[in-house]
Amino acid sequence: MKSVSHHSSRYGFVLELSDAYRHRQFRRVAQQLFMSGVMTYLVAPIGMYIAWDTANTLCLFAWAASLMLSGAWFLFIWHSYSRPPVLRMVSKRLTILSLCCITLVSSLYAVLFIHLFYNFSDAHRIILMAVVSGFISTGAWQLSSLPLAGILWSLPLCILFALGIALMPSHEFYIMAPLLLFYSVYLSIAVITSARKQIEALDAETEVIRQSETVGLLLNDFEEKASDWLWETNAAGTLSHVSVRLTEAVGTSSQQLLSRSYLSIISSLVDHSEADYTRHLTALADALNSHQPFNDLILPIKTNQAPLWWSFSAKPLKDAHANFCGWRGVTSDITDSYEYEKEMQRLANVDSLTELSNRHHLTAQLNRFFSLPITPCALLLIDLDNFKAVNDTLGHAAGDDLLCAVARRMNSLLPEQAVLARLGGDEFALVVRQDLEPSQLSELGHKLLNRISKPWSHGGHKLDVHASIGIAIAHQDAQCVENLLKAADLALYAAKASGRDSLCFFTQQMEEQAQLKRSTLNDMRRGLNKGEFVLFYQPQINLIDGELTGFEALVRWHHPQRGLLSPIEFIPLAEESGLIVPLGRWILQQACTEACSWPSDLRVAVNVSAIQIERSDIVFEVNNILQSTQIAPNRLEVELTESTLMGDSASTLILLNELRDIGVRIALDDFGTGFSSLAYLNTFPLDKLKIDRSFVTLLAKESEDTSSAIVDTIARLARTLDLETTAEGVETAEQFEVLSRLGIDYGQGYLYAKPMRADEVLEFIKTLDLG
Repeated sequence: MKSVSHHSSRYGFVLELSDAYRHRQFRRVAQQLFMSGVMTYLVAPIGMYIAWDTANTLCLFAWAASLMLSGAWFLFIWHSYSRPPVLRMVSKRLTILSLCCITLVSSLYAVLFIHLFYNFSDAHRIILMAVVSGFISTGAWQLSSLPLAGILWSLPLCILFALGIALMPSHEFYIMAPLLLFYSVYLSIAVITSARKQIEALDAETEVIRQSETVGLLLNDFEEKASDWLWETNAAGTLSHVSVRLTEAVGTSSQQLLSRSYLSIISSLVDHSEADYTRHLTALADALNSHQPFNDLILPIKTNQAPLWWSFSAKPLKDAHANFCGWRGVTSDITDSYEYEKEMQRLANVDSLTELSNRHHLTAQLNRFFSLPITPCALLLIDLDNFKAVNDTLGHAAGDDLLCAVARRMNSLLPEQAVLARLGGDEFALVVRQDLEPSQLSELGHKLLNRISKPWSHGGHKLDVHASIGIAIAHQDAQCVENLLKAADLALYAAKASGRDSLCFFTQQMEEQAQLKRSTLNDMRRGLNKGEFVLFYQPQINLIDGELTGFEALVRWHHPQRGLLSPIEFIPLAEESGLIVPLGRWILQQACTEACSWPSDLRVAVNVSAIQIERSDIVFEVNNILQSTQIAPNRLEVELTESTLMGDSASTLILLNELRDIGVRIALDDFGTGFSSLAYLNTFPLDKLKIDRSFVTLLAKESEDTSSAIVDTIARLARTLDLETTAEGVETAEQFEVLSRLGIDYGQGYLYAKPMRADEVLEFIKTLDLG
């Protein structure tokens, strides 16, 4: 049989389960033996006195001596094993000796009762039987904790007494012998039943002890290895349970901690370097004073190790009458999760590139500002000028380095309590929470512009950096975050329109202009659907023979209220909003459709925006239009600006080659006014250079020599690259003569004709033919 062992803190040593049960049973029996021992000492002399005249003297002394020795044994067992703490082992031998002693005493009592029964009268015999029955049952009940002891007490008494009655010469009491035997069997069953119940109680008690010890071991192991530990206080707040982790943190013994309140211990551990430590500690104190359950109260803790963060949760303990009697709770070391959460919070509020605040954090700061009573606040939006060119020429890594350098430059000028954020791309925002006059804000803005505009070097390249700033003031210009951002954005837009290194304050006029822009944009959408846009055509003339070679399509807008609008009034807005894509598609379709009615040798030139190139499949659209109108591809000339070629040059080159493969001609418009580069002239599949009207206008004036030299250079370059040239804005005969002398191929302008409607084009062609 496999033994099961357990640790008994009550007895101080480890016992096998069977030995432990025997020990418990034996101890309960030992507790009853004092009265038995005393009674035995009293019965011995009384029995000698009663039987002195009728019994053998030697036998009587032997009987009395045996009884008194048994009584001494009872008192010895009672003295040794009945009082706690019991440290002596109860061996099987000791148990057997005690059982033998009980059996002997029972037998000796049986002899005494038989002797008395023989010598008593019938009336006294009945009384004696009652006394004997009670004596047997009382002894069996007292000894039932050890079932064998109870049985060995009752059986000898009953059997010997019944045998004595059966051997009497008189037969009046024979019936009592079987009754006694039945009584002995009944008592034995009762003793066994009682013993079983006691064993079951011992089993239950043992299981409780085992579970308690298991829970204790698990809790100890939990507190040693986990990041959580348990604590418990009494009603006064003094600790009644101290964990190892707490003693290690405080650096003192558990006994010393048991005399202190838990709140005072934690107060001594709080990290006072944390800004909000007082608020955290007050929250814990209030929670402990409320006598209500609380969860996840966080405190900064400073121990011999690194700074920690502990979380406290607890519920109040109450007695049977619902009176508060203490706290039981758990403390958790949440340092890792807390620091991780703080880092995630930081990352959510910080721009990963520049380490400045991001748009989310800036908006939160502004929302907090507007939730407070009215206080001064200014918002500066800063946008770098021509940042895209840095990315396109030097690469995105260089662009990122420039953004970081700009962030560092601005950081060095921040006023107190200011928040600098990167909103995205090359746009920054500065929130100034001070009562500064507009002149002071202007001074701060110009300091920022001066600091930003210092030359910047990267990989051997030295670049000038420029920016624009828009400023809006709360609550003067806006009453909420959204309107403040909108006002500053309008001011920034105005600053960028003023030129590089500009600064503008928001004015109400800007809002009016913005409303006009929104209104115009809505009108454009409506006008595009209602057919309010029309095309005008300006002829292009061969300067050598005066022949008509084609027309340039120029869009106009018949606005219902504002009349006929030129492209300068709506094309920039169309490009900014993206409406240039559907508008440009319509212009291509309409120009090719109307050119179908012209002579087949005349071309039509159509301007295509860089936005249209970026946001639509221009090759697919051109193909569809050529197929639907059945116009020859070489009659269509697509005019691009230099900014289109400065974008994604690789994809633009592929796109232009695809157009060239279709047969479409490609012209570079306004040549000489943008980022002119010989590299893309040699790389891109161009057919024509269009000389900007600004050079043509000066040809007949005093500065003719300079303008002539520029135009002559363009002409020579075009001939070298086998490209045609067209001069825009030819208005006088003098200009025509200079352009012809310099070898320019084509011209267009008021000298030949103003832009005309589609229905006027055929009449113009007939007029030229007749001329």
